[in-house]
Amino acid sequence: MKITEHLYKTSGVEYGTNSNTFVVDCGDGLVFLDAGYQQIQWDAMQASLRHWGLDGKPVTHAFITHGHFDHAGNVYRLNAMGTKIIMADPDAYKMEHGHPEMEQLFGAKWITGTVDQRPSDGEVFTFGNGVRITAIAAPGHSDGSFAYVIEVDGHKALCTGDMYYIVPHPPEDAVDLEIAYMGSWDFSMEKFTSTLEKMGTLGCDILLPGHYYVYYGDIDELSRRAVKTLEELRSTEPKKA
Repeated sequence: MKITEHLYKTSGVEYGTNSNTFVVDCGDGLVFLDAGYQQIQWDAMQASLRHWGLDGKPVTHAFITHGHFDHAGNVYRLNAMGTKIIMADPDAYKMEHGHPEMEQLFGAKWITGTVDQRPSDGEVFTFGNGVRITAIAAPGHSDGSFAYVIEVDGHKALCTGDMYYIVPHPPEDAVDLEIAYMGSWDFSMEKFTSTLEKMGTLGCDILLPGHYYVYYGDIDELSRRAVKTLEELRSTEPKKA
């Protein structure tokens, strides 16, 4: 799926896979956003690159939003290609040393990979075709989650990993929000709320979520709606005795 002239979606519901991956064409090389999970998704990603004529370019960098199987499971395949992996601790540590939570949740063996760089909050990476990627610390869903703002083709696209997703609201021409999974061992409601509030201040106009659909529009407003949705969910939680 072509999102802008140099930004593509390479897996997700349109390709029959669970999670989303994206790629930026930086001229002499490609930059991945997330790595996907297992062989089926990897094959879908490669088929997408071939479809758009990008398969002859090296994948120079991969920015990983967080260390869950469906977003980081193929990091070891990128390692084998010589791709520079950018991922934050403590998720990066689990990437390299093992992730029992993911093995229990997915019922599959975690294959370790190597992380080349731990980004800092606000760190900016520049590439060809005028591409700038800003790393944004976004803990909550997992403690090492990061979001990435991709400036490309005159747009600012926000790659969130697992924060919130848009879902249809039939029969109206509108969308609802679905909050990401909140069952991770290191999930923090306080950090998650703070992260969603931060996402509402970045001035982005394209949403690249970890699952489901790409969204074009006012992402600040959408993020503020996500905060309200989270507050509503919290208000309906059973009170502890």
